[in-house]
Amino acid sequence: MKLILKLLPVLLFFLFIQQNSNAQDTHHLRIGRIAGSSSLPLNPALAPFYHGVASGDPLSDRVIIWTRVTPPGNDTTISVTYFVSTDTNFTTIVATGQLNTDTARDYTVKVDVTGLQPNTYYYYYFRALNTNSIAGRAKTAPTGTQSNHLKFAIVSCNNYNGGYFSAFRRIASRNDVDAVIHLGDYIYEYDSIGYRNSGLPTNRFNIPSNEIVSLADYRTRYSLYRLDPDLREVHRQQSFITIWDDHESTNDSYKDGAENHQPATEGNWFVRKAVSKRVYFEWMPIRNTVDTSIYRKISYGNLAELIMIDTRLEGRMQPPVNFNDPDTLPRTMLGSTQFNWFTQNLKNSTARWKIIGNQILFSTTNVGFAAPSGAVTNIDSIKSVENLFIDNWESYPVQRNRIIDTLRNNNINNVVFVTGDSHASWAFDVTKQPVRYPVALFNNIPQPNTYDTVTREGYTASTGAGSWAVEYGTPSISSQNFDEAVGAATAAGFELAINNPQPLLGGANYNPHLKYVDLDRHGYILLDVKQDSVQADFYFVQNVLTQNSTESFGGIGATTRHLENRVRRNTLATGPKSTQALQAPSAFGGPLGLGNRTNTLEVLNMFPNPATEFVMLNLTTLKKQILNIKLIDMSGKVVRVFDRGLQDSGYHQLFLELDGLQKGQYICSIQSGEETMIKKLIIK
Repeated sequence: MKLILKLLPVLLFFLFIQQNSNAQDTHHLRIGRIAGSSSLPLNPALAPFYHGVASGDPLSDRVIIWTRVTPPGNDTTISVTYFVSTDTNFTTIVATGQLNTDTARDYTVKVDVTGLQPNTYYYYYFRALNTNSIAGRAKTAPTGTQSNHLKFAIVSCNNYNGGYFSAFRRIASRNDVDAVIHLGDYIYEYDSIGYRNSGLPTNRFNIPSNEIVSLADYRTRYSLYRLDPDLREVHRQQSFITIWDDHESTNDSYKDGAENHQPATEGNWFVRKAVSKRVYFEWMPIRNTVDTSIYRKISYGNLAELIMIDTRLEGRMQPPVNFNDPDTLPRTMLGSTQFNWFTQNLKNSTARWKIIGNQILFSTTNVGFAAPSGAVTNIDSIKSVENLFIDNWESYPVQRNRIIDTLRNNNINNVVFVTGDSHASWAFDVTKQPVRYPVALFNNIPQPNTYDTVTREGYTASTGAGSWAVEYGTPSISSQNFDEAVGAATAAGFELAINNPQPLLGGANYNPHLKYVDLDRHGYILLDVKQDSVQADFYFVQNVLTQNSTESFGGIGATTRHLENRVRRNTLATGPKSTQALQAPSAFGGPLGLGNRTNTLEVLNMFPNPATEFVMLNLTTLKKQILNIKLIDMSGKVVRVFDRGLQDSGYHQLFLELDGLQKGQYICSIQSGEETMIKKLIIK
């Protein structure tokens, strides 16, 4: 669970969007929350590629490219052709091919384009239904000594209900980023008012309006996110390397369950987990795997190796009840197979820098200073606040310490953990036990744990002795920060106390290994990788409540130098790379000529099909107009009419109840103004 969620219960508010009151049979039709057209500006010029294009998992000779085709009219198999070029005018096509997509994969298209050159920018587009998509840009990884300078944008936690994705728009405009590393919480599973920023306008709500559980739900939620213009643009311009965290399935998930899964009302956990994985692989530009595992490594020549791990669904056991419960099993975060794979790759890597893509904080965060009523010496009071942070690596100390021992005992240097999840910015020295805490003998007040040169245990903050790696935690793109959860004043006090001496406690510092923290601002890390150093530059957007927010450098660059394995603070941001790539073209025309469809009605998807009790339609109207839906049997008889009357423009989610209808094949006719779309429906 996100740290913020546990600091304060999510405040729910209720907002009803008034619908036109024209007569209708409410027994047969229910309507979900509507997102207004200002939040989903469906551009008819993009049809049928409304969700844009994307690329990901770049290797030295290949890269994944992705799109989705929204089928017009009857659902059918659609043939799609892709084109890859070394120039923005597509005069030199280096790869092309054709494949089919259909309802079984939600009309998504994913191609592993091979035979490419290393360390090269490519441009690509798709063609289907006599129409071309917009163009995208992808970059392959270097080999050997081809690169002595890399830049990665590190991101996580983009909650549609939390705010606008302006940080993605800023990343899209950068022309020297090798890849965007997304560390999870790409979507959120909550209903339309859950975990929502109350300052957002009333036209930005989750679709579907319920918490997502079914295959249709997950597909619809990804569709909503990928229609966001900022997210669509960053995918178009940058290659992504992704891992899931918990919200791609549900909150606080682990391999055998989740905090936010109730079997009595939401069914079997393993079915839900499998569904969430399936849709993730459909909608994300990630290379498919036979066992749906996501841990993998990507080499960036001699300079860096990126190792992506799964701390959620692969091998994580249920966390303990209390933060100081003995780890006697011991509990595993990665499971044995992934743990062995991970440590072996650390030992075998010949790259200068080992960058670990990690979902949750690897470093400890001691927060007993925030115990209620100032009871900082009472273990039960300490538990009440420490247990709010129990979802992190520190609840799995045996496996965590074994990883640190692997680094220390094998003299593995230059390891950089990059971490998401927490909705805050962090820079840590990675050490086993920065202070002795809690210890009853010392009234549970932290005591120094000075580094011992013989045992090589402990930590000395002034020199960094006992630090075996560094960790940089990225802020959220839009998900709730500390100030948004508990108020600016409380968040500021917490931020000041977390890594500074406490005068009333004899100068005790709970987290001397924490070298930088910001709990209030949204944005991302720009990770600059060179032979002599890795620096995390923190960039923050002005706000998430308005679109197109500007960004600024946060004034801190957290740096680790070659072989030092510790964090130093730098007040200057790193400079751009010497080579800047051309943006993927945005102008229409030529080989990128898009369709000239002028329709104002579009059905994005219809689930489930075949159906039993109901069918859900997700559709958009580009202007205010009358909306009528009819079900027609194969003899041509109209068997049910759903008259919605005059509707505002925007995203509509309709549930058509099918009770009383015979099994068989039907035509669903959706009429908006003078336009009619026909979809086949099977009732089983």
